[in-house]
Amino acid sequence: MSMILFYLMDLSNHKSDTSLFEIVDQKQHCKSIYCDNHIVEDPDYGCLSKTWAYHSTLKGYDIKYASLYAKTRTLDECCPDELKEEWTTIKKKYSAYIKSFQTGFCELDEECFYDLVPHSFVIEYFNLKSQITEHVLSTTPEPEDYSFLVELSELLTDIRDHKLLIEPKEIVDKLHETKTRSFYSKLNAVRPFIDYNMFGTITGRLTTHKNSFPLLTMSKDYRRVVKPTNTWFIELDFNAAELRCLLALNDQPQPEQDIHDWHGSIFNRLSDHKLSRDDIKRKIFGWLYGPLDASLGIPQVEKHYDKRKVLNKYWDGSTVTNPFGRKIIADEFHALNAVIQSTTSDTFLRRAIAVNKLLENKKSFTMGLIHDSMVIDFHREDKDLIDDIIKEFGDTDLGKFKVNASLGTHFGNLKRFR
Repeated sequence: MSMILFYLMDLSNHKSDTSLFEIVDQKQHCKSIYCDNHIVEDPDYGCLSKTWAYHSTLKGYDIKYASLYAKTRTLDECCPDELKEEWTTIKKKYSAYIKSFQTGFCELDEECFYDLVPHSFVIEYFNLKSQITEHVLSTTPEPEDYSFLVELSELLTDIRDHKLLIEPKEIVDKLHETKTRSFYSKLNAVRPFIDYNMFGTITGRLTTHKNSFPLLTMSKDYRRVVKPTNTWFIELDFNAAELRCLLALNDQPQPEQDIHDWHGSIFNRLSDHKLSRDDIKRKIFGWLYGPLDASLGIPQVEKHYDKRKVLNKYWDGSTVTNPFGRKIIADEFHALNAVIQSTTSDTFLRRAIAVNKLLENKKSFTMGLIHDSMVIDFHREDKDLIDDIIKEFGDTDLGKFKVNASLGTHFGNLKRFR
């Protein structure tokens, strides 16, 4: 397809005072945007204030993102009735273009979308998308946690924009296994980018979109295929995150030592039958997520984790509201889990955001987030930052949490270090 010549204009000379725009292509090198029925080559984002979703070029600008107002609702679900027929038709055209590029072996990672399709289609498609954006912003209240959602969008976009270094050859020795062959085929089919969905669960725990690299679900047996583009991977996670959050919700102090060793010192001091660390973990978690009024049998431990007190404070009989304002509809059986898991997720995500800010303008960057752990693609030049990073990660809104730090030359050989 020959290059389409666009009518390009500088937004600062544009006569309309519109503040609504849309990013046409998410790739960083594709700079042009849609605004007021034009493709704008060199936009002045200081004059703009409304769009559908965050993009890395928008960092630092005061812009309202309709997708953060919509949360779990998609563009299709947000589309007003009077636009549905047009939107359905134009979406089919969009899908047809994408399919034709893929079957024609077009390098979509290299080319900008607006260079591959007719100018009239870009205008028509993004005009409708802008109308949906405007509809959402004008009919939906701003979320109470909007500032947090913007910061989380910035972090997840930073992650998505970094290409993973994947080496499938690391598992060729196991291709005789059906499971390995299946994963090997998947590696060749997915793009080496992690695309998170911040609204994938009610508790705030992240999921990934369909075409994302499967970092959250890949077997530990295959993690060695993921290599750092810098020197090492450093992984940070909280020591017993959910238990520490429950301690904090009970206004209890945080033990400086490993929390399971702390439990063990109490258990084994009071019992003739000595338990291993793993036995104690199983006993504690079995009790924690068991019946609400079940007894652990060790009052000296139970007094630190008053489940009924936490439930009464954060559940009103139908809805959980955690310390960060996240609301989850839950019955009594699920309410305590919702409090603990959502509080843990919100605590973790806020610390990941804080650490990512420390990495701005550094060679090191956030590679990915795996449930309650953060993996940094770390460059040796930034080694003086390690103590600050660990401290920042542990200084949570609920108190100072003990942090486990691990280091490895690939994602599969991370080992704890002090």
